[in-house]
Amino acid sequence: MLIPIGTDRAARRKPLVTPALVAINVGVFALILILARSGAADLERTIDFGAFDTTRPDRFWTLITSMFLHDPSGISHLLFNMVFLWAFGCAVEDRLGRLGFLGFYLAGGVVAALAQWGLASIQGAPSSMIGASGAVCAVTGGFAALFPRARIKIFSLFIILGVFWIPALFLVGLFFALDFFGQLTNALGFRSSNTAFAAHLGGSVFGFATAVVLLATGLLKRDDFDIFFLFKQSRRRAAMRAAMSGSASGPWESASADTGKRLEQASRSTPAPPREPEVLRVARTDIMRLLREHQPQEAGTRYASVLGEHPTFCLPADQQVDVASALFASDRFSEAAQAYENYLERHRHDRRVTETALLLLVLYIRKQPAPEKARALLERFNERFTAEGHAALVDSLREELDP
Repeated sequence: MLIPIGTDRAARRKPLVTPALVAINVGVFALILILARSGAADLERTIDFGAFDTTRPDRFWTLITSMFLHDPSGISHLLFNMVFLWAFGCAVEDRLGRLGFLGFYLAGGVVAALAQWGLASIQGAPSSMIGASGAVCAVTGGFAALFPRARIKIFSLFIILGVFWIPALFLVGLFFALDFFGQLTNALGFRSSNTAFAAHLGGSVFGFATAVVLLATGLLKRDDFDIFFLFKQSRRRAAMRAAMSGSASGPWESASADTGKRLEQASRSTPAPPREPEVLRVARTDIMRLLREHQPQEAGTRYASVLGEHPTFCLPADQQVDVASALFASDRFSEAAQAYENYLERHRHDRRVTETALLLLVLYIRKQPAPEKARALLERFNERFTAEGHAALVDSLREELDP
């Protein structure tokens, strides 16, 4: 058994909705038990009134009330749901905002209940559902999309007893796989379980898909931790690996990686430098348009057309890397080198400086031999190459430079 007890995502502000949801669930659980034991209410009738019955979809209020009810015969149902909600919910609340997270949580619970109802309708097997697990699964699915590189602190009761850190995607994927397997074995008749696996799966898919849509449409601002940044990094690493192996197609990958929305925002938010020549303002506009239209080769050609008279011409960081990569992919190594050099000079504090310098080093040693420039790069970035795990590759390039 793997029990999550926290994540490595530090919240920017104190969570309010997540602890409130935990408090409400615990409070409802305790109140129902107190009323039942005092004789003020019938336990079974109270649970039935708030449970979502797949044969009674007209009782629409139970789409909400059911996610605040838990099995009164024991504490485990409530405990596990609340532990997962606390572990994952604080970070998701911090990312979506308090009201946004509340709406996301409730919508996830509703979608989970509807998924269970849909499956019950198909199978002709009526069921009654209570519990926050569908909404909690939506939160874990959202966490996987918003923080795919995060790590989860878990308490392990499986084989090895102790507290460990594991990748978030592994834990979320593991529980999704277990729910899928549980639903499959139930459907095939290998076992019969009261667990609402379809609700878990529906909640997880809803949470992940909703977070992805929010990021893709710009309704939620992207950052360096979400799934889109993970894809972007993967493409750039593939481009670098292709460059190291001598392929000219790799760098093209990152040249078309950006969305039109982000490029349009960059073109609007980056005003032309004061007194910039008209020819550069026109070129900048043309290049931004070509990149928005996913024409990286044409953008690279347009950029190269002004390098002769304006060799230091530079775009915003993302677009500068993209036109340089497009030129590299077109075997225009001289212009690509100049574009990379301009990037390194203008954007010294950008997060991709080290890998761009390494790519330029490969270019100066293997594609467009320039030994003196290669040695200057090695001297300038040697410590950063070593600190960021590129020592082996750099040593190999040194041997090629000075055999």
